[in-house]
Amino acid sequence: MIEDEGRRRTEAKPLLARVGIQCFVIRENQVLLGQRVNTFGGETWGLPGGHMEEGETILETAKRELAEETGIEALEMRVVAIADATVSNNFHLQIGVEIVSWAGNPTIVEPTKCGRLEFFSLTQLPEPLFVSSIPLLQRYIAGRLY
Repeated sequence: MIEDEGRRRTEAKPLLARVGIQCFVIRENQVLLGQRVNTFGGETWGLPGGHMEEGETILETAKRELAEETGIEALEMRVVAIADATVSNNFHLQIGVEIVSWAGNPTIVEPTKCGRLEFFSLTQLPEPLFVSSIPLLQRYIAGRLY
């Protein structure tokens, strides 16, 4: 608080968006989704991913998060979608990364955060979807980056 001629006012703090990275693992026109549990968006279906850590690149984050959540090793990746930070997605700028090639089979590595992992047709996605995955999925399906 700052005193200004006898009146009190607050200084506005800049709101900093966080960065979320979500991975598109595609197999035969199907996308891998995990059912979230015990976390923001619990019981919804979302793309594997998580928060970018200090010092990481987008692709490093995608590779790390994918391995941590699914046991899959990303071999080749590319950025395919971006969604603005909004109130509904808890102010996370979302970046979608397509995993062009990978090694391993999807496995639930963090059972306290993910109840199920399944591939779904891009034309028949489950409901409800994780709020932060929706705009990325829409853009990916439409072939738009943003």
